[in-house]
Amino acid sequence: MSATCDRLHCLALGWEYCPEWISLEGGSRERILRLPIIGILVRSPAGWVLLETGCDPRPFRDAEDHDIYRVGLPEFPPGADPLVDALAAHGVVPSDLVAAAVSHLHLDHSGGLRHLAGRVPVAVQRRELEFATGRAGRPEAYVREDYELDDLDWRTLDGDAEIAPGVDAVFTPGHTPGHMSFRVRMAQTGTWLFAVDAIDTAQGIREDRPIGYSSDPADAHLRRASHDRLVALAAAEDARLVPGHCPETWPGLAAVRSGHR
Repeated sequence: MSATCDRLHCLALGWEYCPEWISLEGGSRERILRLPIIGILVRSPAGWVLLETGCDPRPFRDAEDHDIYRVGLPEFPPGADPLVDALAAHGVVPSDLVAAAVSHLHLDHSGGLRHLAGRVPVAVQRRELEFATGRAGRPEAYVREDYELDDLDWRTLDGDAEIAPGVDAVFTPGHTPGHMSFRVRMAQTGTWLFAVDAIDTAQGIREDRPIGYSSDPADAHLRRASHDRLVALAAAEDARLVPGHCPETWPGLAAVRSGHR
């Protein structure tokens, strides 16, 4: 019998502004979406696991513009640091974590890695880490100072893999070369599939539209394949499919302060 987790918190780590075409294939270049920056805190049988680390707020304090966020600067909750504060709201500090993972290394997912360095093993796909430390850079929304840290304990994965008991990586390339989604098996509410950036919004699910952007243009054809894989997997496992940057669904999930069981 598969291991199950007993607590799940959807974290609201801020908001970012994004042209619609990035989140939805065929979307408008003029329409700007306000999208949640997410994190997921799960208590597995092994202990607390963090999925995603959000965006580093420090470069945006007192900034007027930014070379990556060109249509509007991200917004963050009041407080010292969105990730540390979100963990603390649930009685957790970074040293309590037994494992962490990042779906990919764009700046809105890697910005809190500095809090895990020297403390927590971090799972990432090998292809993602190679791309991020190879030819990717700011034009592809990678900020190397977020993840090129000497004391980060990387745990590289090759495709689908267990991250911790009850928490699995589901390989979903396309948005980036090594993007992965997450499957979390909960004791009471069953299986959750966190698509992250393989499916950004509930609209993408309703209208059967994949995301519109690949950091490596050669991966564009994989966006549809990963979208379809997640939809099929959710149907096969009777799982809740959660889009990764959805302004419709994420705020409600994050508002459940006691967590999901």
